[in-house]
Amino acid sequence: MAPAGGDVSTTAKHPATRALDAILAALDDAGIVATRDAGSFYPQPAGILVGLPELTRRTAGARIFEIPVLVVSGDPLNSELAVDRIYALADDVALALAIDAYSISSWRSSVNAEPLPAIELAAVVTVTETALALIEQEGS
Repeated sequence: MAPAGGDVSTTAKHPATRALDAILAALDDAGIVATRDAGSFYPQPAGILVGLPELTRRTAGARIFEIPVLVVSGDPLNSELAVDRIYALADDVALALAIDAYSISSWRSSVNAEPLPAIELAAVVTVTETALALIEQEGS
C-alpha cells in the first residue's frame, strides 16, 4: 500500500469497457442475469448475451456506443411457451435499458452448429471522457 499523500497508480478502463459495465449493471439492477462471455454462454432455456460495443459517435466530452444485447432461446420457437418466454425476457431487457424496439436475430455458438433463435436489442450508452483525459494528461 502506498503511503498517505503519495501517488497511486491505477489502470483506467477503456470507455468501451465502461459502456459494457454500465449495461451489465443496469440489467443486474433490474434482476436480469446477463453475460458478455460468449465462450461459456449457452442459454437453457433462455439467456442474455451482451455483445461488443460499436463506437457510433464522439462529442467533445463523450463517446457514444451502441451495444447489441441478444436474448437467446435454447429451445426451438415451435411452442407457445418458448415464444412467450423469449418475448417476455426481451420486454424485460428493453424496459431495463430503456430500449423502444427490438428485432429478430439468431446466435450461433461454437458448441452448437445450428443457429439458435434470438431477439436483438440495441442499447445506446454515453461514456464521458473526463476520467480518460485526466489519465492521459498525467501520463504525458
